[in-house]
Amino acid sequence: MSEQSVLVTGAAGFIGRHVARAFLSAGYRVTTVDLTTPPADLCRDTTVHTGSFDDPAVLGAVAAGRFTAVAHLGAISSTVEDNWPALEQTNITGPAALADACDRSGTRFVYASSSSVYGEIAERRPLPESALGSAACSGPLNAYARSKARFDTHMSTRFTAGGGPGWAGLRFTNVFGTGERHKKAMASIIGQLLLATARHEPLTLFADTLEACRDYIPVATVARTCVLMADPTAPRGVFNLGSGHATSFAELLRWCAEFTDSPLNVRLVPNPHIGRYQYWTCADMSALDASLPARPRPGPGDLRDAAHELYRHFTHTNDRS
Repeated sequence: MSEQSVLVTGAAGFIGRHVARAFLSAGYRVTTVDLTTPPADLCRDTTVHTGSFDDPAVLGAVAAGRFTAVAHLGAISSTVEDNWPALEQTNITGPAALADACDRSGTRFVYASSSSVYGEIAERRPLPESALGSAACSGPLNAYARSKARFDTHMSTRFTAGGGPGWAGLRFTNVFGTGERHKKAMASIIGQLLLATARHEPLTLFADTLEACRDYIPVATVARTCVLMADPTAPRGVFNLGSGHATSFAELLRWCAEFTDSPLNVRLVPNPHIGRYQYWTCADMSALDASLPARPRPGPGDLRDAAHELYRHFTHTNDRS
């Protein structure tokens, strides 16, 4: 197949739509699949399949070699979802069928994993991929994280040999950007704080999290990295995908205060997720840096700039998405 073509699952979702647009910008022919209809521009510029990513018609097209790559972003992404049968089907069994179809046709398979698999961190230091299963972290704290960890394990044990375009799983940290408002409480905390600041509304945080730190990464960086990873010569295996910088909630509040001329109204509320909450995340990016030297690397200043850009988006347009 001379023209590069990609199937993007979960394309109506926050990250999926950015990834689909990035592939379009890179010159790919894009087919999207989601249970709901993606934004109008994607409907105009892509082939749209409305349905599940493990629909037999979709799996058959992948197995027949209709795509040079599959970027799998479709998932149940709620960290408070406790329906294990649903999580198992959507986050493990269905993706496994999609990976098998890619394997049969030699199609590159890139999928979204999650840094939530690490759970509670023993020491405040960046964690490499190999930390999972060691004393450095607790492992998954909720059913969603457990489903992502199990699929990573499935991929690593199912596809160990070389040959063919291969696969890569990306353990996203806290992705933020435009287009995530539909996620409501599951939207990135940085996006929620910036939107509340732009609207001059109270900023709500859990009372025990002001010094908690997260590794934030702009969605544009994630999308560009997915395109690079879709190349058949890209590295194989499971990789962290974050900024490699830990930013505290207190620092986010300082950014919000700098972005607005109005005083912040901060509300501290009890944390209902104690025991299931990550108070510190930071990805060790050494493996991806070594394997994909051309990847974009946001520094702390870049993160603040991206946050400011998102704040300006909320204040200077009518788009509250």
